[in-house]
Amino acid sequence: MWYYEQNGNRIGPVDETTMRSLVANRTISIDTLVWTNGMANWTPLQQTHLAAGLPVPPPMPTAAPVSAHHPDAKDRVAYVLLAVLLGCGIHNFYAGYNTKGIIQLLISVLSCGILWFFMWIWAIIEACTVTQDANGVRFK
Repeated sequence: MWYYEQNGNRIGPVDETTMRSLVANRTISIDTLVWTNGMANWTPLQQTHLAAGLPVPPPMPTAAPVSAHHPDAKDRVAYVLLAVLLGCGIHNFYAGYNTKGIIQLLISVLSCGILWFFMWIWAIIEACTVTQDANGVRFK
């Protein structure tokens, strides 16, 4: 008969067949501490003779590399440079935000440059906060 630990509680006794079904149902894992007569201490299930007949889980899927980008991703450095150096909405045209770009450009031009400074501040804020283009693709 076997005992196993779950959330700090000793559960059991259960027979070997039940132990194997608990693992198969993912109620316990191979790292669960278990004990039976003849064992000196509680031991992870994987270090007992019970682990010999247990199915081995498939390997974990590998995640896509962090550096992998969408093929249509725009360059963030270019976006930030356009925003900081020009500040009149050109960066928004680059990222596909055409309506915002037109608004910023028209305010800068129609005010004869008087409001350009405020458009530049607006552009710097966008350069710091916008992380994807108008299609939802993250900048690379």
